[in-house]
Amino acid sequence: MVPGIYPAPEKIIMLERKAEDFIKKYGMPVTGDRVVVSVSGGPDSLALLLYLEELARSMKLDLHVFHLDHMIRGEESRRDAQFVRCFSESRGLPVRVVSENVAGQAPGSGLSKQHFAREVRLARLSEYADEIGASRIAVGHNADDQVETFLMRIIQGTGLKGLSGMAPVSGRIIRPFIGIWRSEIEEYLEEKGVEPVIDSSNLKELYLRNRIRHRLVPYLENEFGPGIKPVILREVDSLALDCDYVQGRVSEAFDQVAELVGDDVRMDISKLENLHDSVRRGVVREAWSRVCPTGSGLLWSHVNDILWKVAGGKSGAAVELPGAYVAEREYNELIIRSADIEEPATETGVKYLGVPGSVELEDGFSVIAEEVKAAEIVFSEDACVEFIKPGIKLPLELRKPRPGERFRPLGSAGMKKLKDYFIDIKLPRRERRNCKLLVCEGSVVWVIGFRLDERFRVPPDSEKAIRLEVRQVR
Repeated sequence: MVPGIYPAPEKIIMLERKAEDFIKKYGMPVTGDRVVVSVSGGPDSLALLLYLEELARSMKLDLHVFHLDHMIRGEESRRDAQFVRCFSESRGLPVRVVSENVAGQAPGSGLSKQHFAREVRLARLSEYADEIGASRIAVGHNADDQVETFLMRIIQGTGLKGLSGMAPVSGRIIRPFIGIWRSEIEEYLEEKGVEPVIDSSNLKELYLRNRIRHRLVPYLENEFGPGIKPVILREVDSLALDCDYVQGRVSEAFDQVAELVGDDVRMDISKLENLHDSVRRGVVREAWSRVCPTGSGLLWSHVNDILWKVAGGKSGAAVELPGAYVAEREYNELIIRSADIEEPATETGVKYLGVPGSVELEDGFSVIAEEVKAAEIVFSEDACVEFIKPGIKLPLELRKPRPGERFRPLGSAGMKKLKDYFIDIKLPRRERRNCKLLVCEGSVVWVIGFRLDERFRVPPDSEKAIRLEVRQVR
């Protein structure tokens, strides 16, 4: 034995061998990779950093440390950030610490603080990896996390994909410790003589995962023996294989019934209905993952609502989804998209039209107004030309519709919401956003290109009229 060099304790050797076998099996990482390690300062991520630091010597890995201070736990969050910074710098590792007021931003996201913090962390991790050209992002999930996730998803209600747990490799995210138990990680740190920081929120049973960790898992072990966790872990691995096969069928079906339109996914309902129930549900989940790739999977209740209430409902049927998303039916299409956020009406984008006069729109068209004699009034089917009564107050406003706005469609006896009018004429939502209104003193004169307001029609005995025309100029 070389003087001053001692063999590693058995527990360290066992963990490192298990992790090495796992890394070889899934090819994570490979020699020469630049790896961002997400470190919270807790036992799992700290042990992962120590292990990868050892591995870096033989595999020539370029390690970079990332920490998000989500500012949820006040002084404790600042303590964690400082700990990670100092620990990384003491070992000569480059470290990036980002602070973000998650608590302040979460209310507008439609997510819980914890879920929103996870989304922000993944987004900032990805940005940092892009910035430094990292090919891998290592996170510290372990075997206990996998078991807890499985039980949590059973309680919440989820599909095969959810029950198959967290993948060892997901894109460039790698989980080298996903097959290692939390007790092994704690023993590894103890042998290394490293003391992590403790997140006090992990001890509170306010959250479902914590109740599963501190109450359900101990109960199962007490009732059915300590072997219950390895059994669950094997089931998760088995379900992952089944999910991989089914996902292949789902991907084929998705290509046949769905298409990406901008940031939306649009599915042909008649084709969707012809699929096997399992594949149909899988297509909906796949659509969700395309629209919200960083979000958690849909619950069984969400998928059920989408298929029964929306796809099985009338045009206009809709349900809200997590994180400010929505599923809606638009005639024979099922659409999953980001929810429209109605903002307070402002004068931004308002233009003014005199008579005579013209105003150019953003899309290369102009609205032109001129006064004409009664003999020049020629009504036709041309939706780009309208005539309105003279003598109204000028100038007219040209702008987009505002939330809750109403008008009186030509020929009708009463007022109607613009939203209901658009539904009646089967105007797709994506086209509604581009509509323009001509407005006089707060009253809609013309839904341009669609319908005149009854209140502004030309009286039969009028000697003059205002001619309005939409004309392409470029």
